[in-house]
Amino acid sequence: MSELSVGDLVAMRQLGCRTLAGLGGLDRKVVWAHSCELDDPWNWLAADELLMTTGICVPADESRQVELIRQLARAGIAGIAVGDDMKAPPLTDAMLAEADALDFPVLTVSHSTPFSALGRTVAVASQSEQISRIARLSRLYEAARSATMADSSLLERLSAELGYELHVVDVEYRTEVLGREGRIDGDTIRALCHRLEGRLDRLPARLAVEVGDTLAATAFPLPTHRTCMLVAAGTSDVDLDAFGLLHAQSLIGIEVERATRQRERDDALGAALFQQIIDGTLGSDAAQPRLEQTGLADREWMVIGFDSPHLRAARIVLGDNEIASLSCVVGEEGYLMSAAADIDVIVELLGPHIPHMGLSAGTSTLQRVPDSVRQSRWALQAARADGSAVAEYSTAAPLFLPRTLSEAQFAARAILGELMDHDEKNQTQLVETLDAFLTADRSWSATAAKLMIHRQTLAYRLKRIEALTGRSTKSSADIASFWMALIALRISRGGME
Repeated sequence: MSELSVGDLVAMRQLGCRTLAGLGGLDRKVVWAHSCELDDPWNWLAADELLMTTGICVPADESRQVELIRQLARAGIAGIAVGDDMKAPPLTDAMLAEADALDFPVLTVSHSTPFSALGRTVAVASQSEQISRIARLSRLYEAARSATMADSSLLERLSAELGYELHVVDVEYRTEVLGREGRIDGDTIRALCHRLEGRLDRLPARLAVEVGDTLAATAFPLPTHRTCMLVAAGTSDVDLDAFGLLHAQSLIGIEVERATRQRERDDALGAALFQQIIDGTLGSDAAQPRLEQTGLADREWMVIGFDSPHLRAARIVLGDNEIASLSCVVGEEGYLMSAAADIDVIVELLGPHIPHMGLSAGTSTLQRVPDSVRQSRWALQAARADGSAVAEYSTAAPLFLPRTLSEAQFAARAILGELMDHDEKNQTQLVETLDAFLTADRSWSATAAKLMIHRQTLAYRLKRIEALTGRSTKSSADIASFWMALIALRISRGGME
């Protein structure tokens, strides 16, 4: 597709055009040519259009001629073509000098060349490009529309239209988005993400992805909240015009946003369901049809525990890999329930994003899921304690802590029983205060800020804790006992008060 410029018109000798001034602007593109003889032609033409005049609209006064050039240039007009049939006033040196200064082309057109010939030349060149663009745009949007009415995905439809195998990659989590048949090669994703390390805040407009010494794909950024790129797989460079590429990016970006919002809604519904199962407020009969919708009915399940800030990563990675799960936050931990058969794959996928995970034993009854949550929390504490990535409830126990839930309950009450009874009887928060104080490494300011209380209030509570327990918050031995008892309490409760 060609793009006509003012210089192209001058180069066509049969049109009889000659440049009087503004040689520096001959590369201005021309999308239309329009004749106008009004006093203010800049108000009647659009940007990149060529003004054709017999000279009636050209004022005789020098200053007004200069102003004419300024107004036309300010409006983005491609240039002015003046007929040399003696109807135009003399073009002053000041006008031509202003045109040179603004790189605004001033042409003269031979009286033997009708304006219609000039107009047709521009129209044919312009229309052929515009018609091609409109046709391409129509096909792209038809592909997007029909993708919602057929089994094939939007990516597959657009791939067929554009002639490239298109994929969407989340370069933050290294996953392929918008599942389609024939996923992109893992080596290509790794090579792409490696090239973008440290540059996720500003993705390049175009990036060649090489695996070894071979071009594997070409990637383009997408206008999405997730950090995604459109990847055209193939060993040859992608030759897409900017027009088609821009609209393909927009269409796919919209689809990614739509799919992301839908998944977030599904995750929220799943979290509410999981929370009801944990709380025991939803019976098996009521839960069964809802589990069928998630693909988790009639399965053996396991629960994975992890620090709650990693919940979003877990949902994105598993969602992109189309693995059924329920997830929610309880206390300061995130929990994920999935089919036991998928756990090994899940652990492998989440490993690069979550430093510590605790795995429960398997269960096939909903009534045991709350126990599974406690087990996963127990295993998570073990993983944190020894610095391992994954710990299983059946084989791990946090160092120096009891190995069973009943023992954990006993250990917690042995140290914190007086505080727990006092809190329950007087509606106080002494256990919470002690937990926050030790978690903040005994920082008074950090603890007061977290609990949103005054430092004097914190001092009163700490004195009360020491009086009730007979232990000091300054003694290393007593602090160790407090800390282990708090961990045992968390495990025994599974994060559920």
